[in-house]
Amino acid sequence: MRYVFFDLGDTLETNDVLRPGALQMLGDVRALRDDQGETPKLGLISDFDEAATPADIPRIEASYRHIIEQLGIDQFFLPFDKAVTLSTQVGVFKPDPLIFRAALDKFDPHSHFHDGIFITENRQHVLAARQLGMNALHLKGPGQTSAEVQDLPGLVAPITRLLRFSPCCKKSSEAVGRSTSVAVRNRATDPVIAARVAEVDANRLKTAVSQLSGFPTRWSHAPTIAAVSQHVHDRFVALGYSGPNEVRFQDFSMPGAAPQRNVLCGPATFTRPLLLLCAHYDSISEQPSSSAPGADDNASGIAALLELAGLLRGVALKRDVLFAAFGGEEQGLFGSAHCADVARAEQWPIELVINMDMVGFPNGTPANRVVVEFDQGNRNPQNDAASKAFGLLMAQAAADYTSLAVEHTDIWNSDYMPFEANGLACIGAYEGGENPFYHQSTDLPAKVDLGYLQDVVRMVLATVMTIGA
Repeated sequence: MRYVFFDLGDTLETNDVLRPGALQMLGDVRALRDDQGETPKLGLISDFDEAATPADIPRIEASYRHIIEQLGIDQFFLPFDKAVTLSTQVGVFKPDPLIFRAALDKFDPHSHFHDGIFITENRQHVLAARQLGMNALHLKGPGQTSAEVQDLPGLVAPITRLLRFSPCCKKSSEAVGRSTSVAVRNRATDPVIAARVAEVDANRLKTAVSQLSGFPTRWSHAPTIAAVSQHVHDRFVALGYSGPNEVRFQDFSMPGAAPQRNVLCGPATFTRPLLLLCAHYDSISEQPSSSAPGADDNASGIAALLELAGLLRGVALKRDVLFAAFGGEEQGLFGSAHCADVARAEQWPIELVINMDMVGFPNGTPANRVVVEFDQGNRNPQNDAASKAFGLLMAQAAADYTSLAVEHTDIWNSDYMPFEANGLACIGAYEGGENPFYHQSTDLPAKVDLGYLQDVVRMVLATVMTIGA
């Protein structure tokens, strides 16, 4: 479930008069659907009035309710006791984190800051909400000369975008289409694949995870985020990818953030069917501006991507392979969505997308369980059959070349989704249990199970070599 919160004064109204387009915008937003097909809940967060004593709060609530009724927008914020959060109820004013937390708790105490979108004309409040991990949009207010969104009707498009590729909050227990793989080990395996799989190195994986987690934060809004993409770029180059445009940046934009960059490694033009291997390098936590090490989420995926790039360099395959390190995933798949748009416009011959998001913390039953995700009816059901076939192939690779126990689920809420929306076959590797340090500053390298991560890389490597043989 997603929640869209508005400020009232100078955002939806000015001097007790609705701003132009407010009613139409609210109606349009209420009719939207998120990535799960659910309508968002609308709410108001306001610093309206201040109670001298707790006994004043009912009067203030009644006054506020009367205002939104007079404005004719009360229909969008029902039930009132859940949809409206006043600072006087909480005892703090915006942008104190407690008021944002209280607004979410009224709808669902188990919700995450990522589940909320906050819209206001107050730029400082926008920045504060983002530092909590919320998405926030700065609407141009009266007398302001610049903002991210110029008018109320202009909010519909970015809200639609945020709901379509909802900010990532991926938990194993929320997966659907769950089944146990029936793949069993073949009597004979390919000796060439087996030899290359044996080269997957836990020490290299450890170094890659540690280096990425060594950045205090990889939050997309951090001033140092460009250094993170530069680091990933340089690691690809160090692996020997140094031909013309073989390692390159792909620029994209994200609301309220400095220019962002994906890192692409592989051929600049594609003459054969293409396998796209991807992971996201950005991170988030409960204090993303200062501490978001993101060792499992998703330094583990980037470490896997780098290890695969190193081991596949020079391997003769019948497909092209492109390695993509995406940014802006935690805010709503911004990097991967941009790449998918470019791929569609330039008609990249993508045969399969393989995504690796959180592959270093098993914590499941059995302990060696891994989830191989395949498409089970998202935006383009016509790609389901191909996705399932590739997912079953990966499960067989796990049985043949690793000790992993495979479970299948649908693909969901990660960087393959924009490609799936374009009709492409997509699968994913994902750890088999819940990580209690997920989206916390305690998601540290010491918590990553290197042996497990090593086996996941072996599985993906064997998959790519089997497809490309």
